[in-house]
Amino acid sequence: MDTGHGAGALTAVVRAERGGKIVSLRDGAGTEWLTQSCRSQSPPPGTAFGDAEMAGWDECAPTIDRCVVRGAVLPDHGDAWDAVWTGTGATLRHVGSSLPYRLERTIAATPDGGLRLSYRATTDHGSVPFLWAAHPQLAAPPGTRVEVAPAPRLVVDVLADGWPTARWSEGLAGIDGVVPGGCRKLYVHPHEHVASADLVRRDGGRLRMTFSGTIPYLGLWFDRGRYARTPVIAIEPAIAYADSLARAVELGTAPVLTPGRALEWWIELHAFPGPA
Repeated sequence: MDTGHGAGALTAVVRAERGGKIVSLRDGAGTEWLTQSCRSQSPPPGTAFGDAEMAGWDECAPTIDRCVVRGAVLPDHGDAWDAVWTGTGATLRHVGSSLPYRLERTIAATPDGGLRLSYRATTDHGSVPFLWAAHPQLAAPPGTRVEVAPAPRLVVDVLADGWPTARWSEGLAGIDGVVPGGCRKLYVHPHEHVASADLVRRDGGRLRMTFSGTIPYLGLWFDRGRYARTPVIAIEPAIAYADSLARAVELGTAPVLTPGRALEWWIELHAFPGPA
């Protein structure tokens, strides 16, 4: 069932049975910020991520890349996006199937017409390394770019051998800088603090994502036809540094869930129209 959340300028439509997916994020002017599925029906459970909707906002936990952690095989993009979430109203919950964790998300309207997504991860089973990243496939027509605040000096190309660093630039920030049929995945250098990131369209309209201080990392995915049907940019706040939980554990950037100690974080969303 589709469930609407929010009031005023920004509204989200959620599908609990599709991993709590946000299938629509629309502002008061009618602008749809998320890519839309071309499927008439939801894909069956177990469909590979790249063969599913490739649209909307998914929650990736406890990994993004497929990997093995403590003998457990973690599926591509995690086990949360392809599961039925439970709950009523604005709060939905997921119980991990690959690792023993619970993830809860609440969506609430803010007084100024935005939306706040509040998250809480817990476990009852010893110590559990954990990764979460938002995966919003934002529609990125020609001229769309990302603005990060504070502006970073360095980014890391995690698709290239050796993960080289590069200076953040306008060329790296825009969808037009990706070759047709190509893609790019960058992380803001893990030593740099990020407070917010905006998706900015050529007409000046922007969607702002503001992050709690408990979100230390930011990934940026640009896809100009490599996997997605239409150009997308995914602004991916994350609580671990690396797309693979196994790699994040090696780097020492993965938080650890323990009984009685919750991890909590939030994202706020606001939309701003372009000049009239």
